[in-house]
Amino acid sequence: MALAGSFNKIYWTMEDLPAIYGRNLTLFCNTSAVGSQKATWMKQSNVILHHGLSFQTDKYSGKDVNDGSSLIIMNATESDFNTSYTCLADIFSYESVLEINSSNFICLPQSTNNSWTIIGRYILVQLNLVRFFPVPNCQTLFNADKLIKNQQEIVHLQNRFYYGTINITSQSVTDLCGGNLTVVCLFGGLYSEAIETITLQNCDHGSEFLEHGFGLGRIIIVCILCIILCYLWFILLKYHCKFQQEKKNTADNIDESQGKE
Repeated sequence: MALAGSFNKIYWTMEDLPAIYGRNLTLFCNTSAVGSQKATWMKQSNVILHHGLSFQTDKYSGKDVNDGSSLIIMNATESDFNTSYTCLADIFSYESVLEINSSNFICLPQSTNNSWTIIGRYILVQLNLVRFFPVPNCQTLFNADKLIKNQQEIVHLQNRFYYGTINITSQSVTDLCGGNLTVVCLFGGLYSEAIETITLQNCDHGSEFLEHGFGLGRIIIVCILCIILCYLWFILLKYHCKFQQEKKNTADNIDESQGKE
């Protein structure tokens, strides 16, 4: 943090933490100590706002209030961070760098491709996330109740943002029937976002397997039925062969008896 001016009479802070990528963020310059309401804002060495008048109306706006001046940065992106902002009031100024860190900045996933696998009371959710920050702590909820869960991440950092996959395995203590399953991710310990919600069907005659989406339960049931059918076919084939053999033996005995006569 770099300071300028006398005795740090004025200073600016970020309001409404955390700042979210693509949304507006507000810096507030407190000038109450110098009795001035009006301030000038600079980004690096460029004046961007002077006494509420914006020099880039599509990017910056602001207003003066009783104890200072606010700077609103619209649709904030990475170019708005890790750079210095200065507010000036009367003969005093304050300069500081608006940094990206996990406590003040969040980039929600720019795109997602999620998959669900549900067997009985067990749920596996795979989140394929593109361009996010920081790595979130995610939780599966069944009708707003948190489930027992384990999370594993396979992510990599590229140009300050993360890319990768988050796997969440969860277990419910009750049957997963007729309700909603939701994945909620907590970013930086300050902001939570529901990534996806699915609606479950009612349980059908107490079936052990809950079918949803990709039908893994159905595949397992079909495999079990195939095994049973194969076993029955084998038993029938065995009895058929035994019956044919007995029939042949009976015919041979009759022919042998007729030959003796």
